Amino acid sequence: ETEARWGGGFDLQVSLTQQGLDKVDEVLRVLFGYIRLLAATGPQEWVWKESKALSDMHFRFKEKSGPVGYAVDLASNLQIYPPQYAIAAPFVYEKYDPKLIASLFAMLDPGKADVFLCARKFQGTLRSREAVYGTEYEVAMVPDGTLKHWKEDKTDPDLHLVNPNPFVPSEFSLAPRGGRSAWDPPRTVVDKKGQRLWFKQDVDGEGKNWKAKPKLSAMFQITTPLASQTARASVLTTLYTMVYQDAMTLTTYDATMAGLSWGLGKTDDGVTLSVGGYSDRLPLLLSQVTKPMVACLYPTASGGRKACPWEDEGRFETIKDELTRGLENSKKGSPYQRAMETTGRLLKKRTYSVDRMLYELSLPTVTLGALKDHVKKLFAAVHVEGLVHGNAGENGARSLMRTVVKALHGAEMSDLAKDAQQVASLQSAFVFPEAHTNADDLNHAVELYYQWPRQGIEDDVVATLFAEMAAEPCFDQLRTKEQLGYIVACRSRPMMGSYPPAVNGLSVIIQSSFKAPPDLDRSARAFVDAFAANVSATPPAKFAAHKAALRAQIMEKDKTVHEETGRIWGEVTKRRYDWGRRARLAEALEPVTLAKVADYGVKLTRGMRHSLGTWVYGKGQQPPEDAGMLQVLGGRTRIHSVSMFKNAPPRYFPSVPPRPPKAPAA
Repeated sequence: ETEARWGGGFDLQVSLTQQGLDKVDEVLRVLFGYIRLLAATGPQEWVWKESKALSDMHFRFKEKSGPVGYAVDLASNLQIYPPQYAIAAPFVYEKYDPKLIASLFAMLDPGKADVFLCARKFQGTLRSREAVYGTEYEVAMVPDGTLKHWKEDKTDPDLHLVNPNPFVPSEFSLAPRGGRSAWDPPRTVVDKKGQRLWFKQDVDGEGKNWKAKPKLSAMFQITTPLASQTARASVLTTLYTMVYQDAMTLTTYDATMAGLSWGLGKTDDGVTLSVGGYSDRLPLLLSQVTKPMVACLYPTASGGRKACPWEDEGRFETIKDELTRGLENSKKGSPYQRAMETTGRLLKKRTYSVDRMLYELSLPTVTLGALKDHVKKLFAAVHVEGLVHGNAGENGARSLMRTVVKALHGAEMSDLAKDAQQVASLQSAFVFPEAHTNADDLNHAVELYYQWPRQGIEDDVVATLFAEMAAEPCFDQLRTKEQLGYIVACRSRPMMGSYPPAVNGLSVIIQSSFKAPPDLDRSARAFVDAFAANVSATPPAKFAAHKAALRAQIMEKDKTVHEETGRIWGEVTKRRYDWGRRARLAEALEPVTLAKVADYGVKLTRGMRHSLGTWVYGKGQQPPEDAGMLQVLGGRTRIHSVSMFKNAPPRYFPSVPPRPPKAPAA
């Protein structure tokens, strides 16, 4: 990094495991040893040329950025570079100068380094406090013995210089257009039992907000019924995605440097695999990140079996600890976040609490061996649905699909899972009070959720319009006038099961440090009741403005290819396949009258017949016993635990796999 007044700084950041924190001096010795190795080897012109090629490529195909962030970047650059270089300077490699590079290596001496070490283990042990935020810190000189250790003239034998990056693209031409328009919907290019692939080529077109680039995105939803069937299965699936991504770090580092990316994540119904970046090398990346997914668990044709790259007992335990710490930290989130998570957990058929996940993780049976057995079962029968969007042709898209299917090692290609995620249909009014998992948090919170019992695109539009009309008056009443707290929101909250349509609802969220959950709930109910009763008095001009604003929001064009990819992929993962949804929503909005919105509001709130209040008690407080709750429940039923509510069980909205639309003729 360069700062105009003080010159330059060379920053290195290392994320430490607990073991790494215990051996931080050794970590730094290895780090400084690698810098000495680079200095001893001297500048390599091929490295400079490769870096220049990558920088030129990133500048040439730079994506649009937000205007505020871009303005800040340019203002920062103007502090360092002359105005004529403010845009391009961070990307420019002008001349290979080995002497200059060698002189910079000479400056990277341990004796000139400032080391910042940040970890929770130091809490309560440091002598100084930062003036504004009170952060504990301490400054000390590095002991001579430690500095000498860092300067030891020996290099770890596992360290070596980089090799040429195989992921650097060399072909930037666009795929033949094939007579398709920029506005054509995606179409299926693979559709058979257990497999479906959607494809859309990114081509230039009048009215688009971006130019086609030699980039490609490919996403695959691998649906498997075992992914979240039980809490244990959910934990093991999550561990698998984390362990696998960790094992692929060395393989994919070069790809990341060359503008490619990839990810593997758990979903309610399976796992999602994604790759993106420059189309020239994307097939190579997909091949490398899929080969060891499953096949390595089975013997080869010769009868032997080579260990999977993710079969590392030490890394497994480290990542298991990382997941445990992440879940523990999630319990310290804000009360309003806790309320929203709990509402979702109550209403979704298959969800598990953080405490349940932690319990499963703590069991001695969660081992690397158990993970390998789980992965075999996980991918025994799957349904693969994908999207290829960007610079590719149909044959290239099909080839990517074949790569993924081949990596699943002969898994049975099945229909979509029958044990689908579903949303509970509230048949009466409920309240679920609970204590916050962070007793030190001084805030309480509530989410008051009103569920609309009907589904369909017309209901989607009316529900969204009602929430948009309520948002500003809600904030004004509960935040500005009643001053209940800094966090106040009124919004539409649609919920999705595995299959469409969505279940609509209105959500009111309040977090407060001085009002208890029953008081917050009372204020939220009073606002919603008053707003629903009076919405019919909205002036016609104001109602027309609300409709116009919502229509503009619905019809807003995608600004980047990534936005278009996200919108299309959302339709695929929701199994909705409604490529013209924006136009259909706008069409459904057109005839909506104020009387219809008012009728919706009255029916939504009448008697709170389909509602759920989630109350989170902060300040270390526990919810009152039943006798103390009678007065504040307002005739609603108290839920004593999530498991008791689900074991009743509630009625669920039906969840039926849809058939996608027929592909248009090629």
